[in-house]
Amino acid sequence: MGRFTALAAAPAVVEKSKHRNTPAVAAIGQASPSRVRRLTRRTLPDTDRYLRLKELGIQRPAGPLRSDAIDRAALVQAHTRAIDEVADAKATRVVARYLYDEAIVFGSVDEERALTRPAVDKWLFRDDVFSRRSQRTYRTILYAAGRTLYPHEFPEPHRQRGPRRKAVPAARLSLETELYAIAPNLRPTLRAQLLTILDLTTGAGLSSQEIRQLRGSDISPLELAERTVVQIAVRKKGVISRVVPVVCPVRGHRLLTRAREVGQGYVFPIVGETMPRNAICHVAEELVEQGFPGFNAAALRNRWVVKLASDPGVPAAMLMKMAGIADLRVCMIWKRICPSFRRKTRQKPCCTVRRWTADDRCDAGAEGDDLAGLCGQLRGCD
Repeated sequence: MGRFTALAAAPAVVEKSKHRNTPAVAAIGQASPSRVRRLTRRTLPDTDRYLRLKELGIQRPAGPLRSDAIDRAALVQAHTRAIDEVADAKATRVVARYLYDEAIVFGSVDEERALTRPAVDKWLFRDDVFSRRSQRTYRTILYAAGRTLYPHEFPEPHRQRGPRRKAVPAARLSLETELYAIAPNLRPTLRAQLLTILDLTTGAGLSSQEIRQLRGSDISPLELAERTVVQIAVRKKGVISRVVPVVCPVRGHRLLTRAREVGQGYVFPIVGETMPRNAICHVAEELVEQGFPGFNAAALRNRWVVKLASDPGVPAAMLMKMAGIADLRVCMIWKRICPSFRRKTRQKPCCTVRRWTADDRCDAGAEGDDLAGLCGQLRGCD
């Protein structure tokens, strides 16, 4: 068959550039190709993180380039792996300064052009600009930012696993009582911080990092037939990893009151809006400076785990779920602390263990009945 010449396709129109150095753009008809960005607000894993980082500032002259650099840096950093808020803000400022310096040369901010491996290395390895330590820090931050766009140019670093850290021994039984006794003698801010740490470690088994990240919306009441129990949703990378009940009514009432005061804010009392990285350690150091006994938050948490492991009504699966333990090897350090059972005592629960069926669930959404039964078995305040 011959081709019908009356319906011939229109030739591609080449748009001539008005500038000498800009190449011509080939388009079909009169429409030029539109650019699609790889990172947008629709691809954000956490919008709140982006909005928080967008409010930061850098030491550069005010103007459209500075505003665009901060906005695009916050967008890129929000696509990286979630880290501490202080380190997250520092990394965003580094990326924003780099995007601003790169935009001065080209006249516009473009993270896809700036965060390539040759461009990043050219900015990093300039002569006599950064110290060796600053160069390593900036390289880690910019490589992580570039990995969101070009993972093949910025491969993940090979991490060597070090030896397993030695577990912190559990705190002595009298330390908890001593710390609660000295709380009324402290100034109001320090007293509120100490009580929050004690309530969350000895009442719910939270670690230092979990205490710093806990917000008021993560604490809620759980209505039971006998009474109301406070439950704490512990988050890991923004997702609820476990739910822990606070069976002590005094601790629960104090935590619930604090949660209602702060709303979406931090439960741990701080001065300002930024949570310090060593906020828990600063409280212990200040107690020692005033002549009071110090404490280790990990040791207080381990004391809570020992109490939970010593209770015969708590199965091992529930212990691992509530304490956030990956395996039972950590319980070997409490071998001398945990109670010893006779042969007949050990045989009785083994004979009465029921078989788990496919309908039994242990996820956070179906823990209401399990928590209700556990709260009836665990002891309250000592």
